[in-house]
Amino acid sequence: MSFVGHTRDLAAARRELETRRLLVVNGAPDPDRSAFLDAVAREVADAAGLPVYRFRVADAGERSGEAADTVVEACRGVLVVHPCVVVVDGVPAGTADGSLLAELISAFAESESFLLVGSTDAREDAAALPLDRCADGWALLTRAAVHCDRGDPRAAGPLLRRAVEAHQVAGDRRGEAWAVFLYGRMCRLRGRAEDARRLLHAARETFRAVGEARGVAWAGGELARLATGSGTPDPDALAEARRLHERAGGRRGAAWAHLWWTVARADEPGFPWQKEFANVQSRFHEVSDRLGTAWTLHHHALTLARTDGTDGVNGTGGTGGTDERRREADRLFEGALALFEEADCPHGRAWTMLEYALRSPAHRFLNGEWAAEIRHVFHGIGDEAGEAWVDLAEAGPSPGGEPPYELACRYPAALLDTLGWTEAGEPLIPRAARDTQPEPRAGFPRPGDRDRPDDSRAHVRLTLLDDVPVPDVPARIALQVVPGPGHPWSTAPLPPLTARATSLGHAEIDPAHGVPADGAEFRFTPHRPGSHRLRFTVEDPATGTVLQQVEAEIDVVPSDPGPHRPTAPAPRPSARRA
Repeated sequence: MSFVGHTRDLAAARRELETRRLLVVNGAPDPDRSAFLDAVAREVADAAGLPVYRFRVADAGERSGEAADTVVEACRGVLVVHPCVVVVDGVPAGTADGSLLAELISAFAESESFLLVGSTDAREDAAALPLDRCADGWALLTRAAVHCDRGDPRAAGPLLRRAVEAHQVAGDRRGEAWAVFLYGRMCRLRGRAEDARRLLHAARETFRAVGEARGVAWAGGELARLATGSGTPDPDALAEARRLHERAGGRRGAAWAHLWWTVARADEPGFPWQKEFANVQSRFHEVSDRLGTAWTLHHHALTLARTDGTDGVNGTGGTGGTDERRREADRLFEGALALFEEADCPHGRAWTMLEYALRSPAHRFLNGEWAAEIRHVFHGIGDEAGEAWVDLAEAGPSPGGEPPYELACRYPAALLDTLGWTEAGEPLIPRAARDTQPEPRAGFPRPGDRDRPDDSRAHVRLTLLDDVPVPDVPARIALQVVPGPGHPWSTAPLPPLTARATSLGHAEIDPAHGVPADGAEFRFTPHRPGSHRLRFTVEDPATGTVLQQVEAEIDVVPSDPGPHRPTAPAPRPSARRA
């Protein structure tokens, strides 16, 4: 359930509802809007074999408060019985009633039902998002989840920062915890493991404090996936996340945890992957999760294409020989590709196209531009790491066996050590490579730097001295200039350099400058949660020469406990050269 937006076309609306489980329609006269909602609901209900329930806000009470309470409680009553298709029409989109949409989104979070909402706002240029701040926070979370599901986390960060602020203003700790959780998930997607771990731990603690059992389960699953991204999967932690989802009644979350547990163990000798992938696919079918089904088919096909047929059950797989397994893998790849396209997930589509091309030579040779096409899809979501894997597939193994720079600077060495090659020279890309889109690590030596030994340089080292920065509380940052063994400063005292600090966001940093030779320490005071950028400029005051300039990004988690009050943002400081 992760889509809010204008919809005009019936087929497109049905696809969005089946994929995202939520549809909000506005900008039309009441009779046309109601007929449109009913048509979409009827088609989806017939295809899924579910009953349809209809509510009108105008029928629930004269006052908007009574309407919101009555409709939401009625929906909660329907949801606890069985999955269904719920149509809520006549929802005012104005400021006074925007909270109703937020309540509906909250009520349907993690449910297995489909929700269609009709807004009475008939302005053609009206935004699909409510103006109420609490509703705005939930809608922003929804939009951010869409970007993460698509494998395009670039736009999720600004949305999540605004979502955290909106929930803080409303004093909604539950919504704030979900925003922090999604922020941690986004950091995991970007390969920022430490930031993700800190945020996910913070979200899990808040979920526990507010009694959000499903949130605890989701946070535990994401923390377990961090280990997978480092090349050392933790199946036991994933199994525990699955048990937490099942105890909380989260069938969809349990299906995802079951999938990642199966993926983590799929390459183990004797593991019954055929049976487990089939069970996972049934789980996703029961909750109508197309994206989950697509990833299940992808990994099932990948296992078939890489195995000799054994599946840990009776010594042979369900497919007979190599040709039969290849045909079955092709069928699964094609099914996954179709579902990724329907779900509008270019990340999954690009990886499926790549693996399909590598495992099916006939498919690849039908299109001489196969690599350019896949690279184009990765490029569309800003996934430079995905493009690097396509480059590797085209180039083949290097003579020295070293991974190319574009991969080595992004992925942990432990993960790249699991990279294999077939006898035909095709890469066996680690499964975990498709779980993240890591950016190049700061300070990683570029190819042109290899002729210049690292020990002849001086580096700037920044250390956060306090554990978890929170809004309006100073956090200490130490700056050191560290010369290498071959640098002249390694045997002589550091000269009186000046380190100037600048905040590039809503935060203060004090003092404005320090002297590294004396132990430069700065106090960083953020005024908002989210990601903050700081710039440090090291200069030689005797000559006015800028020796080095570095930028650091620090994630600030919401303060806890209790509801939060908005704080006036600090003026944006100007970055000036000394």
